[in-house]
Amino acid sequence: MPETTFHIPTLQTQEDADAVMFELQDLPCVNQADVNLPEHTAWVSHTRMIAPEDIAAALQEAGYEATPV
Repeated sequence: MPETTFHIPTLQTQEDADAVMFELQDLPCVNQADVNLPEHTAWVSHTRMIAPEDIAAALQEAGYEATPV
C-alpha cells in the first residue's frame, strides 16, 4: 500500500491540523492519515486508486497548499 508524506507550510494551528485530517479521512481510497503540526506535514496511507497529486489537489481545494515529499 503506498504511503505519501506531504509538506503543508500553511499548517499553523490545531484547527488547521483538524481540518486537514478531516479532508484526508473524507477522501476515497485513503486508509490512514496522520497530521504532524510541528513539522507541517501529513502522512497518508492510500491505495493505488488515488495518486498523491490528487490528494494534494484535494487539500489545495480545501485551502492548504500541499506538496508530496
